[in-house]
Amino acid sequence: MRKEENIENIEKEDLCSKLQVHFIENTEAEKSVEDTASTDQISTDSSVKPEECSKRMNKNNSENDAQEAANESKRKHRHENITSQNAEAVEETFYKVTGEAEPERKSHPIRNVILGLLVLILVAGAAISYPIGKEYFQEKSVAGKDIEVTIKKGSTSKDVGAILKKKGVVRYKTAFLLKLYFSDYKGKLRYGTFDLNDGMSLSKVIKELATQNGQKENKFTIPEGYTIEMTADKLEKEGIMTAQEFLTAVTKAADTSRYKNILPDKTKVFYQLQGYIYPDTYYLSKNITGDQLVAKILEEFDKKFDTTRQQKAAQLGMSVEEVLIRASLLQKETELPEEYPIIAGVIQNRLDKKMKLQFDSTAVYAITKGQYGIARVMYKDLEVDSPYNTYKYKGLPVGPICSPSLEAIDGVLNPQKNDYLYFQMNTVKNDGSNIFTKTYEEHKAASATTEQ
Repeated sequence: MRKEENIENIEKEDLCSKLQVHFIENTEAEKSVEDTASTDQISTDSSVKPEECSKRMNKNNSENDAQEAANESKRKHRHENITSQNAEAVEETFYKVTGEAEPERKSHPIRNVILGLLVLILVAGAAISYPIGKEYFQEKSVAGKDIEVTIKKGSTSKDVGAILKKKGVVRYKTAFLLKLYFSDYKGKLRYGTFDLNDGMSLSKVIKELATQNGQKENKFTIPEGYTIEMTADKLEKEGIMTAQEFLTAVTKAADTSRYKNILPDKTKVFYQLQGYIYPDTYYLSKNITGDQLVAKILEEFDKKFDTTRQQKAAQLGMSVEEVLIRASLLQKETELPEEYPIIAGVIQNRLDKKMKLQFDSTAVYAITKGQYGIARVMYKDLEVDSPYNTYKYKGLPVGPICSPSLEAIDGVLNPQKNDYLYFQMNTVKNDGSNIFTKTYEEHKAASATTEQ
């Protein structure tokens, strides 16, 4: 294709030169004729008398005017007498030089596309700022900070560019997309988790995303209702990191969390970020650290507890922390998501009446220090002196007692308005559902029924 374009350019230059020669030859020929005629007209005899000379000069001026008109007529006649063959040759030459209207030549779609893109790039290049161009042409990588980037399956090039910019790997998405388009890796980017660096050149970043194995990550799932303590043990059991590394990272992350101003007093809770360790499936690089994992989980939490949910919480007069406390209670008190809004209504009703919540789950969390696993709750367990124990203290527990699901969070944000004050597990159905009642008498009657 490049050879064809070079031949075309040489052809254009040659034809242009021929046109110039044609124009110069015609112009010089006309000038020669005019000069000869003029010389013939103004030759004089030195012996002529002044009076006659004056007459001759006047006569010559008239004749010169006539000759000028005659020459102009000849020039016009000469151009008018160009043969049709010459006219076609001139027209064909003009079209070839200017690149216009060549009906006999077939269009080259690929060439047209490339030329169009080049024009577009030139126009865009005049418009984009210097920093974008600087990043685009920077080919040397420099020292920088390591950054883990996860590309989900099905992501487009624009999606990848946006992720890289958000992570700080690239500064300008436009520069990345242009670099990718003109690279050998267009359409070859892989999905998965990659270890990149914010000092990498665009070429290096693209090569890493297109050639490295992004499927080297460990798949790790935090189940809904898990606690920080349970998550730490699961990480160690699966060989990802030690439980202590994760617990240390969680404790440290609380000091820099965006929610640090609403977190509970660290001296009163097991972990300040309990409830913020969002339950989901994560893809982790083999050498991921505790700090990186906690940052990844908190980032996912921020995505889920988005602006809409934050605004909804504010309308209800709740902080993010309070929403998580209530949602963690819903998570532990029922196995059925459809009951979340109902129990959210019960919680509000009991709080409005200054009643103790008396939820078994809060006492169990305190007794087991977040491990749960008690098959049967004894009456003595309900007497544990802990700010988590809602049998002991009025109001909500001091902090969340697990990592609630998004459905539990939405249950808190959309509570059902009801008159229920009591509920208990329906052991007759034994399907995880509860029986809801409005009075203590109804509650006792329901208890008698389920115990039979």
